[in-house]
Amino acid sequence: MEQSFFMVNLGHHPNTRREVSKVTENSLQTEQFLKTIQEIRSEVEVALKKTNKMMKRKWDAKKKPEVEQLNRDLVWVDAAHYSID
Repeated sequence: MEQSFFMVNLGHHPNTRREVSKVTENSLQTEQFLKTIQEIRSEVEVALKKTNKMMKRKWDAKKKPEVEQLNRDLVWVDAAHYSID
């Protein structure tokens, strides 16, 4: 779990001290490392989408309905914050 945190936030494992996009080695370990990072990022993307949906649902539940106004409706304007010279 801790490794996943570093890979997602830093883009690389804390022990490698290099970025994922700069890896040029062709080995089984390198391919496995890149595959692991891609899996973690896809899991994070799914989790973020789920969180966004939940936050939107909670926001919409608390939101009050908008008041519909017509073009000829009269409205009260508070001019206390405006200077009239």
